[in-house]
Amino acid sequence: MRELDDEEKLLLHQLDGDISTGDLIIMVRDLGEILRGRGHVMQANVAELAADRLRLLSGPRAGVISAAKI
Repeated sequence: MRELDDEEKLLLHQLDGDISTGDLIIMVRDLGEILRGRGHVMQANVAELAADRLRLLSGPRAGVISAAKI
């Protein structure tokens, strides 16, 4: 397994701290877009599905927050 680069380490540190569900959903969606842009279609689909599932499990409030920030 490869070592994480500085950007990945920073992101992991941010995810390890306090982060709202709405912000996490947005970050996972952004990850999906980045992966898709790099040609990693299957991984992008997994990220998008994870964001959708998180939004559904979080209830209607998280969906509204997520939609407003997108």
